[in-house]
Amino acid sequence: MPAKPGKSEQVFIKLFVSAYENYAWVGSKIDRLDEHIDGAVEALITREDGKTMAIEHTLVEPFFGDKHDFAMFERTFLRIEDDKSLAIPNTGITVFVPVGILDGRRPQMRNVIVKSIHSWIVDNRLNLLEGEHKYQCGVHGMSPVTLTAKRSTFKSSRPNPGKLLVRRQQVVNDLDKVIEKALQNKVPKLVNTKADRHVLFLERDQFSFYPELIFAEIERQRPNFPLLDKVDDIWHIESIGYQDGYLYFELWRDGRVLATMMFENGVLVDHSKNGMQYPM
Repeated sequence: MPAKPGKSEQVFIKLFVSAYENYAWVGSKIDRLDEHIDGAVEALITREDGKTMAIEHTLVEPFFGDKHDFAMFERTFLRIEDDKSLAIPNTGITVFVPVGILDGRRPQMRNVIVKSIHSWIVDNRLNLLEGEHKYQCGVHGMSPVTLTAKRSTFKSSRPNPGKLLVRRQQVVNDLDKVIEKALQNKVPKLVNTKADRHVLFLERDQFSFYPELIFAEIERQRPNFPLLDKVDDIWHIESIGYQDGYLYFELWRDGRVLATMMFENGVLVDHSKNGMQYPM
């Protein structure tokens, strides 16, 4: 079924069009095709002179199934942080739980795993070594879970109640599968849309991997996706700071950045091509 209105990529497209090619597309008509046609690209842009541009967007996960895994993690493990008795004064502790540990488990077993890790933190937090180390956590009904715990002592002279965080730790590098799926799903749809120009957005919303890895993997897989040659531009969108008002665009080609655009609260604050600043 068609996409629902109000998606963040609609904002991305509007900002992009406002400054793309040194403002050459300002005032263009933006038709959000995916809101009206099932399986259509995000948008078709029509300039006053009749030139058109099709834009397709995809979020690149750091590993396959990241969003699903985080949703499950948020509902279960983050509740451990609500136990304020776990904090040690003047100490910061982060316990990293392996990604995918709850996959394929029945709800009852998921609860057992979460409670076991919670109990392990209660019993061991005072004896954790300074720095980052691995520990074994026993779980009834399955093999022990390897946790990574990082402990640091706050150096400030002011008293601090301390903080304990529970976070995910990626244990599998399958960016190749993530990129393969993105290219399979997005490129044919994009290039088969009738337009003078075809632009692909690759969004990254986490610091856990770098755009260089994304584009190196695209080039490695390019021989398997000949339709990529019909994509005119591939832009990396860094939306890590989007909730704070920041959005960053990079045009990548041949392993390097050719152009950039940065927006702060919807206002263009930086714009360059081939390392040279455009007039603002």
